Amino acid sequence: MHGMAFSWEAFIGFFDRTLPPGTPMRKLLQILAVVLLFEGVSVILLFSKAGIFAGILSIALGIFLLLVLYPGKEEEAPERRKIRAPPPQITDTPGLKLMDFVYSKVGGAVAFIAAGLLIIVAVLAWNVFYSPRASLGDLDTLSILLGVILIAYPFAVRKYKVEAAFALLFIALVVMFLVVPQAVMSTRSEAGSSIGNWYVEYMLARPFAGILNLIGIDASSSGNMVSIVFQDGTVQPLGISAYCAGLYSFSIFLAAFFSFVLTFERLPARILAVVLAVGLVIAFLGNLLRMVIIGIIGYYEGIKALIWAHENVGWIIFLSWSAVFWYLLLGYTSKHGIRNGPAAEAN
Repeated sequence: MHGMAFSWEAFIGFFDRTLPPGTPMRKLLQILAVVLLFEGVSVILLFSKAGIFAGILSIALGIFLLLVLYPGKEEEAPERRKIRAPPPQITDTPGLKLMDFVYSKVGGAVAFIAAGLLIIVAVLAWNVFYSPRASLGDLDTLSILLGVILIAYPFAVRKYKVEAAFALLFIALVVMFLVVPQAVMSTRSEAGSSIGNWYVEYMLARPFAGILNLIGIDASSSGNMVSIVFQDGTVQPLGISAYCAGLYSFSIFLAAFFSFVLTFERLPARILAVVLAVGLVIAFLGNLLRMVIIGIIGYYEGIKALIWAHENVGWIIFLSWSAVFWYLLLGYTSKHGIRNGPAAEAN
């Protein structure tokens, strides 16, 4: 046992020397730990037995990172206390102020726990008594996660205020961007449909078909449908849904960006606007690239390969460009001294 404890302490010491507290990569790991926990629960709920291993692995990695990043004070090794410099204080960011204001105004822990329980019960009741599907969908999962985080927030905020605020802001914004609009549109099918149809047809379907034609693949579009003539001569119509339209990637990017900026970094308005615009353009181009790659694979390999690409290429492209985006953003904020709290005021 003593050898294991020593090895763990040595690993923690090496981790602190390699990625000191307050550095951009350390912050990225903080975010990654929280997202892994969310994603693990989401995978288990959405994909049932087929995704249990992936979900458990994701949760385990998230917990492991949290243990490395935030060991308990009582268990913290003397070696770590000597190595680790005091992390920069984050106390006055807009996100923390907003959470403190809401938390105090609604009644604190009791209100948050009650709201979380109400959301979970409402989602489960809807699926049991009203939904035509027997299983939980992705929007149901997101809503349940929001309820769980609301319940856990009063307990987590005592020790991990910044991380708890980020987690709640992130999932609340994802629900706001994804769940709320689709819930409204499901009750009023006409509302917003013209804008959505215009975006899918002119910003996705037509460019998608046009790019395929440019590279020698015969394709045509009509509304949200794109027809591709495969190499073997068969014609395959493809419908562009909300998922294919990049709704998920846009929503997750926006939620992560705003919750990060509100909680961890204070960016000047001009830089904030430029970075946000660049991120949205990259998200759009990344989704269009995803569709083109799917079309190319389908053209050469057939419908089965196209379905496989549809299920796997998207998250690979999304994680790739988002990893580069966050690395550059965190490197920029570190290099230019964009910080919160007393350090920022001194600069």
